Amino acid sequence: MRTPHRTLTLFLLFTLLISGCREKGQVTYDELPPVTLTFYGLFDNEDIYKPMIEAYESAHSNVTIIYKQFTDPESYLELIVNELAEGEGPDIFMMHNTWFPKNYKKLTPAPAEVVTPDVFRSLFVEIAGEELIIPDSSNEEQVWGLPLYIDTLALYYNDEHIEEALPSQGTPSSTWSGIKEDVVQLNREDQSFERFERTGIALGRSDNILRAFDILMLMMLQYKVSFYTDDLMETTLAVDPNALAALELFTSFGLPSQKNYSWNKYLADADSGEKEIKTFANGKVSMIMGYTYTYEDIINEINALAAEGENTIDINNIKIQETPQVYDPQTSAETREAYASYFVPVVSRTSQNSAAAWDFLAELVSEQNLSYYNEQTHRPSALRSLIESQMADPIYGVFAAQVGYAESLPMADPEEYKDIFLDGVEQILDTARTSVVLKNIADAIQELIPESGIKPIYVPIE
Repeated sequence: MRTPHRTLTLFLLFTLLISGCREKGQVTYDELPPVTLTFYGLFDNEDIYKPMIEAYESAHSNVTIIYKQFTDPESYLELIVNELAEGEGPDIFMMHNTWFPKNYKKLTPAPAEVVTPDVFRSLFVEIAGEELIIPDSSNEEQVWGLPLYIDTLALYYNDEHIEEALPSQGTPSSTWSGIKEDVVQLNREDQSFERFERTGIALGRSDNILRAFDILMLMMLQYKVSFYTDDLMETTLAVDPNALAALELFTSFGLPSQKNYSWNKYLADADSGEKEIKTFANGKVSMIMGYTYTYEDIINEINALAAEGENTIDINNIKIQETPQVYDPQTSAETREAYASYFVPVVSRTSQNSAAAWDFLAELVSEQNLSYYNEQTHRPSALRSLIESQMADPIYGVFAAQVGYAESLPMADPEEYKDIFLDGVEQILDTARTSVVLKNIADAIQELIPESGIKPIYVPIE
C-alpha cells in the first residue's frame, strides 16, 4: 500500500514532469548507454512532433527518437499486432481508445515513478481515467497510456440555411427531437432522383456517411443503453428498449416513411472518400456530424469544388455547436453525453527501453507541449488545466467544451461491432423490423464476447 507521503511525492514529481521542469539532481537517462526509441504515429505528420522530439533529445543527449507516420488505421493495427507477436515492433505507438479492452496486454504500463492512477485522475479528464486505467492480472490498477487529446462528435451546420429556415431559433436545436423538427423546415424537396434540392441532415444510412457507426453509438450512449450485464459477460441489447429507441432514431432520417426523412443513397457517393462532406460543401445538406478534423476536410472540399468551377458554400457559414442530446440539457437532470474518439501514445510490451519511452511520454504531455499540439491539430487537450482556455477558441472551442462529458463504450472487437451495426442499419432500410434486427445484432455481439467477458475498462476502488 502506498503511503500518503509517497502518493504526494509522486504527484509532485509528475507535476514537474508535465510542466516541462526538471529539478536539479532528478534522475534522467543521460548517464545511460545510447537509446533509440521508435515511435509509430497515425495521421499526424512528423512536423507536428519534430519540435517536441528535438527538445527532448536536446535534454537527453543519449536518446534518439525515430518517428514514422502511418495513415490507414486498419493496416496500422495489423502491422503492430504482427510485429509484437514476433517480439519486435515500435517502442511507442498510437492506440485508439476502443482498442484497449482487446489489446492492452500488448502494452507496458506506466511505472509508478512516472504516474499513479490517482495522480492520473487528478490531471486528466474523467473519460481518460475510465479507459486508460485498467486493472492488471493482479487486479491492481495500472495506467496504460497518456492522452494527448480527446476528440468528440459535434454538429456542423450551414448558418445561412439555419437563418433562412429557422430565423426564430438562429441555431439548430439542442435535442434530437428538435433536430427532427428542424429537418422538416430545412428540407427542400424536388422531383430529382435525390428527391431533395436541399436536405436537412446527413443521417440514417451506413454506406455514405463517414462516421455512421460513431453517431449510432453516440445515440446509444445518450439513451443510457446499458449494453452489457454488470460483469461484461453478456450483452443486454436485445432486451433494452432504449437500444431499440436509439436504432429507430438513427434510421428514421433514412426512411422515406418518416416525417424527418432527409438522406438517401443518391445524396452522397458511398464509394468516395468525401461522402457527406462534399454534399455539405456544395450546399445540398444543412447539417452533418463530425470531429475536429472535419472542419479542415470541409474547407479542403470547398476549395476542390471551387477549383472545378462548382458552386460551394461560403466558408464563413460553417458553424459548429455541441452535439444534440436525447434529453434536453436545459430542463432534464439526465447527464449529457458526447462520443469520444482519440488515439493515445502507449509503450509496447516488447520495448527494450520502456523506462526511457515512458519518460518521453511524460514530457510529451506537458502543458507546453499539449498547448503546442492543440495549436497544430486543434484537438482539445485531455489535460484539465488547458480545457478552459481552449474553450475560448471561436471555431474549435465546442470540442473542448464537450471533453468533460465525453464517453465511449467497451467493445470486444471494434471493427466487428461496426460491421454488425452498420449491416443492421441497411437491413432496417430494406424494411426489416427494427426489433428483429436488434436481436440479430445482439446475437452477433454475444458471439464476440470472450468466455471471460470483456475486460472492465475501469473498476472503481471501494
